[in-house]
Amino acid sequence: MKLNRKAMVLAVGAALAAPAAYAQVTSKAGSEWEFYGKFYPELARISGDSPSPVGTTVSTLSAAATGTSNLVNRGEMLVGNSYMGFRGGKSLGSGMKAIWQVESVVPIDEGGSAPADTGTLATRNTFLGIQGGWGTVRLGFMDTPFKEAGDVVGFLGVSSGNFVQTNPVLRQVGFASAGGGPNRASRFHERRGNAIDFASATYFGGLQYVLQYSTGNPSETAHTATRDPRFVSMALKWESGPWYAAVMHETHFDMFGGSVNAPAAQKNDADPNVRSKDTAAQVTGMYKIGGHTFEADYIKKNYKEDAGNSATPNGRFETYKNNAWMVAWEARWSGQWRTTVTYVSASAGNCTLFNAACNTTGLEGKQLSLGGSYYLDPSMYVFLIGSKIDNGASARYDNVSNGSPATGENVTQYAIGLAYTF
Repeated sequence: MKLNRKAMVLAVGAALAAPAAYAQVTSKAGSEWEFYGKFYPELARISGDSPSPVGTTVSTLSAAATGTSNLVNRGEMLVGNSYMGFRGGKSLGSGMKAIWQVESVVPIDEGGSAPADTGTLATRNTFLGIQGGWGTVRLGFMDTPFKEAGDVVGFLGVSSGNFVQTNPVLRQVGFASAGGGPNRASRFHERRGNAIDFASATYFGGLQYVLQYSTGNPSETAHTATRDPRFVSMALKWESGPWYAAVMHETHFDMFGGSVNAPAAQKNDADPNVRSKDTAAQVTGMYKIGGHTFEADYIKKNYKEDAGNSATPNGRFETYKNNAWMVAWEARWSGQWRTTVTYVSASAGNCTLFNAACNTTGLEGKQLSLGGSYYLDPSMYVFLIGSKIDNGASARYDNVSNGSPATGENVTQYAIGLAYTF
């Protein structure tokens, strides 16, 4: 794509001045590209309450109860769902097209003083691919099919990067031995690097299959002679009229989503002789009627490690299984007013340790989120949102941006903000 500096400046200026047009530009080489994004600043309040008292009998997998809150009742500005990017494509002939995208988080609240990873390029979905009548192949850094196929309704336009997201309770574990909340290695709601992604064409009036394979990142579990960290994620989805349905499956090899969150004596992740295989399966259904959209999800997660291969296996983590479900309702009462409610419930599950007893007492969790928005324009709206996580006596389900709850601590957050898309 051959665009000089002046053309680039004019294109970006047009994007900001006329967001509905997405500033689509065609270069002399025949490539088309557009500048797009979303700004989402919110003034939020967070508080914690009712941590489990000292001496509470907790799950074998959990940190001991301290009776002290880990959360400071405070206000802060959050912008986790703010981003901007460039995307485009070019016809290659024979019905094929090159496609690309570079998308990044934008720290509009703190600018240059924000954490280093939020101000760099390609921190969100970024790829290069080929599209044809047979489907689409992409290579890069992308949401998994498991994540995309189940994030249908969202919450007033967002499905991650905000405390109203459902994935901490729906798609992760609720135990963490120390430090912060559950490690993301246990999460089935990922954007993966080093990924190749295939999406078939649509058949039979709305049926599509999506498959992604990705290797591990340098910051994750390292590749060794006995470790091969990788993801395999897939989804089969169908959409026709007001109906949507999807089934998803994902496998994490050598990511140790169970034992990285367990107490030190149970961990296998630093033992080169132990391998892990974590899996999740989910079904999602959605129905639209008038201005109302309803969604329901059910997920089963299974974390498994072969602790018996360790030189000192007794008491090491072997398995943890649990299930969770979610319901959502979005209502569009007019062209200006929208409301959303979501409810998530996760079971305590069950666990095993090698030659040792294991219990999951108190590992259940629930989350209720409510929100409303008023559109000042099709591109801009004001919103008010709130969410509460009720943790079981042993649980640490965590949707906190800065900090994490103590064992058994409940979390309440609410915010008012602005959103602008272009």
